[in-house]
Amino acid sequence: MKILHTGDWHIGKRLNGVDLIEDQQFILEQLIEYMEENPVDMVVVAGDVFDRSNPSQAALKLVNEYLYRINIEKGIPVLAISGNHDSRSRLDYGSYWFEKSAYHMRTSLSGITTPVVVGGHHFYMVPHLDVLEAKVFFDDESIRTHHDVYRRITEEIADAMDPGAYNVLVGHMFISEGKASDSERPLSVGLSEEVGTELFDAFDLVLLGHLHHPFAITHEKIFYSGSLLKYSFSEVKQPKGFRVVETGEVTKCRFKPLECRRDLVHYQGTFDEVINEAVTFEDSRAYFKFELAGMETVNDPMAKLKMLYPNTLELRPVKKEHEAVQSTVDAHRSSDAEIFESFIETVHGEAPTDYQKQIFNTYFKGDADETDSD
Repeated sequence: MKILHTGDWHIGKRLNGVDLIEDQQFILEQLIEYMEENPVDMVVVAGDVFDRSNPSQAALKLVNEYLYRINIEKGIPVLAISGNHDSRSRLDYGSYWFEKSAYHMRTSLSGITTPVVVGGHHFYMVPHLDVLEAKVFFDDESIRTHHDVYRRITEEIADAMDPGAYNVLVGHMFISEGKASDSERPLSVGLSEEVGTELFDAFDLVLLGHLHHPFAITHEKIFYSGSLLKYSFSEVKQPKGFRVVETGEVTKCRFKPLECRRDLVHYQGTFDEVINEAVTFEDSRAYFKFELAGMETVNDPMAKLKMLYPNTLELRPVKKEHEAVQSTVDAHRSSDAEIFESFIETVHGEAPTDYQKQIFNTYFKGDADETDSD
């Protein structure tokens, strides 16, 4: 069986107030193109279909369109679960009759020991569940962490599973030692989120969502798909795409990168080198975060940056640390320009910029010339 494993779509996500719906459509279209050229037997969406529990109409329309194209137009079975960002009631609506077209959505633990069977493969679908819900559902006071939650869940499934089948778990969780990103909403407050890999020994394959880095962990049978897009500037260096898993005598899992409509760029340097284009960027319409020094005397630096890079989303000033030194300039023997330069170096720890020199010459050079001529 050939499985396309994706997750963490976060449709409706906004980055620093900017709507990413067009970027997400650009990515989803690539998924369709891949399936047209490379037929698959199954699509797995491992949670966080939407970014909010109350998604916009545009987000709903986009998800409906692409799930319809995958499931109805292409006739590919879809297995999906709710993540910690999703509204369970919204995703679960219509799930009973959707199953008639092999679109299986799971949002609760009811029936977790009953697998979805496709092509001799048994898929156990485990949506995100917080610790308190699991404690109530199982009536088990020993459940205190996310590891306890999935210990109990995997025990329940192991007691019911067919060991002779190819058993797959689809989940949404934080595996121990995984690499986290800023855009991942915490699964809980004040509790350990990590789940140990040893809980999944009974399964042949584990397909996960939640962590946005596709290589968040390295394991022979546990895989994250990663998010479709870079959803925070902490993800700038992360690859984005999906996984293709081929089962058989030997399970093969490959990562397929996707091309984003606009990349994320995080640049650290000085305002002068950016505004004077001493540094160049491959795509001037990327989403930018700048951390720049030398903006103390610049009026409205964000507006100036947006003239060159219209999708600048964040600008942070960087003040260079320097040791305070006592000026040794003799005011009686030094020129006004020398006194000015010494002052700037003492206060800012660096020589005056060309702009500062220009201001000085404009306002003080004339006075200095008149004094010299008297």
